[in-house]
Amino acid sequence: MVTTMAIPNYEIIEKLSEGPQAAIYKAYHKRTPDRLLVLKLLKATFLSDQKKSQFRQKVEHLRVLNDPRVITPISFEAKDGVSFITQDYFDGVTLDQLIKTFHGISLSDFFTIACSLARILDSVHEAGIIHGGVKPHNILIDRSTLEIRLIDFISAVDVRDVSHFIYDPSFVRDTLSYTSPEQTGRISHRVDFCSDMYSLGIVFYELLTGRLPFSSDDPLELIHSHLAEEAPGVHEVNSDIPIALSRIVAKLMLKEPEKRYQSADGLLADLVRCRDDYLATGAISDFPLESGVYTRRVTFISKMVGRDREAETILQEYEQVTLGSFRSLFISGLSGIGKTRLIQDLQKPIVKHRGYFTSGKFDVYQKNIPYSSLIQALRNLMRTFLTESDHRVAQWKGRILEAVGRNGKVLTDVIPELEILIGPQPAVQPLPPVESLNRFHDVFGRFLTCLASEENPLTLFIDDLQWCDVASFDFLANIFANYKDHPYLFFLGAYRHNEVDSSHPLSKLIRDAKESGRPLKEIQLGPLRPEHCHEMVSYILDSPLAQTKALSDFLSTLSEGNPLFVSESLSYLHQEDLLFFDEDRQWRWDLDRIRQSRMPTTVVALFSSKIQKLPPDLITLLEYCACMGNTFSPAELALIREMTLLETFETLKPALGQGLLMENKNLLQFIHDKVQEATLSAIPAERRRRIHWQVGNHLLSAVPEGTTDLEKLDNLFT
Repeated sequence: MVTTMAIPNYEIIEKLSEGPQAAIYKAYHKRTPDRLLVLKLLKATFLSDQKKSQFRQKVEHLRVLNDPRVITPISFEAKDGVSFITQDYFDGVTLDQLIKTFHGISLSDFFTIACSLARILDSVHEAGIIHGGVKPHNILIDRSTLEIRLIDFISAVDVRDVSHFIYDPSFVRDTLSYTSPEQTGRISHRVDFCSDMYSLGIVFYELLTGRLPFSSDDPLELIHSHLAEEAPGVHEVNSDIPIALSRIVAKLMLKEPEKRYQSADGLLADLVRCRDDYLATGAISDFPLESGVYTRRVTFISKMVGRDREAETILQEYEQVTLGSFRSLFISGLSGIGKTRLIQDLQKPIVKHRGYFTSGKFDVYQKNIPYSSLIQALRNLMRTFLTESDHRVAQWKGRILEAVGRNGKVLTDVIPELEILIGPQPAVQPLPPVESLNRFHDVFGRFLTCLASEENPLTLFIDDLQWCDVASFDFLANIFANYKDHPYLFFLGAYRHNEVDSSHPLSKLIRDAKESGRPLKEIQLGPLRPEHCHEMVSYILDSPLAQTKALSDFLSTLSEGNPLFVSESLSYLHQEDLLFFDEDRQWRWDLDRIRQSRMPTTVVALFSSKIQKLPPDLITLLEYCACMGNTFSPAELALIREMTLLETFETLKPALGQGLLMENKNLLQFIHDKVQEATLSAIPAERRRRIHWQVGNHLLSAVPEGTTDLEKLDNLFT
């Protein structure tokens, strides 16, 4: 069937499918009629320049993935209000269509499909890329040969950005059902390769049982299931499935990312063993999982230990917020002590109470920018609102406009996403500086008040308050002075107490709030006790406590009870072959050799040793990244280094693969401030000055002609 849809330079052959975010067409470019294409026409009527830039950048990044088994975009085009992605056509059906037509799948066919998917994901992850949307709709399969293609590496909606209040049935059933716990969260969870493994586990579960492990029409119930509920074993739902295969699926679907398969090659080895056993004997004998491969990717991450009392305090305070109180909690501790990790325990109660969470982080290199972290948090929240239904967006628009009155432009000038939500705002009357500041605080405060409600309590988390600017402190003081105007708001702050003395504005803010009887509590996280370091090492190495006692005592003393130091010490020992797997895949070490080694004695030095093992051209690139900030734009990095985006991503691939950097929409980010610090510490002062000059000069040269207000440009240093 030929459609009337017309796109310049393309000939549309037929419409293949349609979903909430996009319509899919089979087509060809008029210059190359023999090359069949798929055109993914995005339905979003408004795509910001930032989103378009993000799509184009992702297309370039995906070029590092040179594998015929994946179909990556050829281009992203936006013309005359029409935005679409082009990719090669594959003559197959989506796996969900196959599941619907099959009444159960044979185990031999399952192994063919599962092994193909594991091989493809291994290739994707080795390229340093996280798919982020592994589900049957994104897997094409040839019915006759069972040949597979993985598609849809670019989605119009990133599941990490979307609201928990999207009730569109197709989104809930076809996307949220396959989403990992860490993707559903709002709370600084790192999403890495193991997220794809969880989603793959759900695909396997559905293939083997004919049903999803978790199912609900309510998105929050479904998210809660991903976070907290255990699914029945595959063999319990389908008694024909061998227990060994059921255990593989269960391992893929573990809630803790660090306990899942750490790489797809480890998964593949276990699947091949099951397949060979089954084809030879008709049964599968039990065996230890992930035992036949020495994975290239090892994760040294622990569950939270030794913080039960502090975690209980946070949960109790949040319960008071849900009853209509304002609450604030300040968490202090050294870098790497676990401040952010502690806050992650709020995830389940926030989902339970249908709350919102948003966060911002101050940057040591940008502490002269007023309100930077607060604005970052509210921009994130507005982006979340914009993903909701038209009805909910209209409700938010009405509520916000009522709160800010005719002064909305005061906010839309600093929160561009708010203008998309509530529309262009009339100019405000010019006022003298003091009155203008008072108006800003008043409007900002009323705006914050309307965002938190009994139906949807709001948690606002601001990290690294030791680098907070004076203007933000004044605003926070205003919030505390009028705390009764902010029911259902939970303010969380975190800071490094060793960088805050009694004269610091933060000390004054906390002191004044306490003296005035405001609802403020403090938690200071100290070092882990030796028994908790022991528990942590035992958990990470999955070894008995008795076996890890001597090693953990050594690490506890060396790290002075700092959890980040403990985990990075284990990573260092592994990369130096002082911690290794034996033939039974049990961790082994020689403590005497470890004691005699020249092991770094700080977290920064541990990261430095890891960085120094990288290729020289990557180290140079990371130096520029570190000078640009904790978060930086790959496009700007390419401009500064006079490289193509593809060359930039090719060079950065090992840093992404090892988890030193992580993707954050169209930006890249150091996984921890200490990685950036380690990179900067190795740059001689004179070279560092030259890099800063080069970075600033290139960014300035890229400013569009006619730009008068340079201070409004996010990327220029202040």
